[in-house]
Amino acid sequence: MKRLLSVLVIAPLVLTGCIGILEKEDEIIIVEETEADEQVIISPNLNTPENYYRTVLHEGDYRHSEARGLVPHAINNRIDINQLEIGLMELAQTRFPQDQYFFQEGQYLEGALINRWLRRYDPDSESHREGLNPPLGEGDTAREKHENQPSYLSHIMEHNYLREVDAGTIELGGLVLGISLNSVYYYQTEAYGTVFDYALDEEEIFEEGKRIAIEVLNRVRERDNLANVPIMIALYKEERRQSIVPGTFMALTVIEPGKRIEKWETVSDAHYFFPSRQATTDFREEATRFDNFKQDIDGFFDNYVGIVGRGRYKNNQIQELTIDINLQTNGKAEIIAMTQYVTDRMKKHFPSTLTIQIYLTSLEGPESIIVRHADEEPFVHIFR
Repeated sequence: MKRLLSVLVIAPLVLTGCIGILEKEDEIIIVEETEADEQVIISPNLNTPENYYRTVLHEGDYRHSEARGLVPHAINNRIDINQLEIGLMELAQTRFPQDQYFFQEGQYLEGALINRWLRRYDPDSESHREGLNPPLGEGDTAREKHENQPSYLSHIMEHNYLREVDAGTIELGGLVLGISLNSVYYYQTEAYGTVFDYALDEEEIFEEGKRIAIEVLNRVRERDNLANVPIMIALYKEERRQSIVPGTFMALTVIEPGKRIEKWETVSDAHYFFPSRQATTDFREEATRFDNFKQDIDGFFDNYVGIVGRGRYKNNQIQELTIDINLQTNGKAEIIAMTQYVTDRMKKHFPSTLTIQIYLTSLEGPESIIVRHADEEPFVHIFR
């Protein structure tokens, strides 16, 4: 297959709002097939603090992973799904820099294949011979069999990173695999029966994750088109169902072509809910700042205001704070006043080095948004 790169010059496009300006001109890559040409577009670069990867579009369309439909069925918490996907992109930056690689959802591991890998291993069943979860354990009751040998593997998410090489060609430059692991094992002993839950030991989760990663790597390397690309594998521990904060990445490893897994790098990643006893115990300073901010907002308006926050930490340092404010009113004058006051209180109580997003919502839906990136002035938008 021959891939040629050409550039399409377009008029500069300016987008107002917090996503910034399109600084580079659009690029189109023409992929020449034997029978028909496929046009591959590299999305324009957005000038944002997050520095997101540019995305590969095939014939102008975003190409979904075939395994994407498995995610809602495998991972029970929407917050976990988002964190796994975004977190993998952030971890990938350590090996696949954004200025050298382009992103696309996984195209190499088919949905049916991943589905077979997620099953319990059973050598006597053709559909379960590839299962990476252990078979049921020993026990006198169904519950004992489940809890003596729980399922750890929840999902495997694949991301591809493409790069431009000689003579304007593009190729797969790296593969990132997220192995999502249960922290709580949910099971039924009969169809449509009671759902039981069994909390898993963190050390056992990590050990099972490492075992599964070795087997996944071996299977991936058996594929000719994946035998000689760098692979990053990250272990992600999900939170329990209905959790209001996402799970955390436990560790990652990078395997260069021809190598095996030699070591795991610990990922110091945590999420806290504000206000909560755990946040006050572990991070009293941020908990106090949030409480003071909340008291100011509660005291400013007569109507009930619900305020909660979610803090993201790395290496025990807060990186980002998201605050949701639920209002009992949708009067525009009051929304404007509230947004102005919240912005002022945000500046007063939280250091300028902290990235903050604040969402104000009423019964009618979103009302305003306040975004302040570290050491920058806040962006404020009021919906009309």
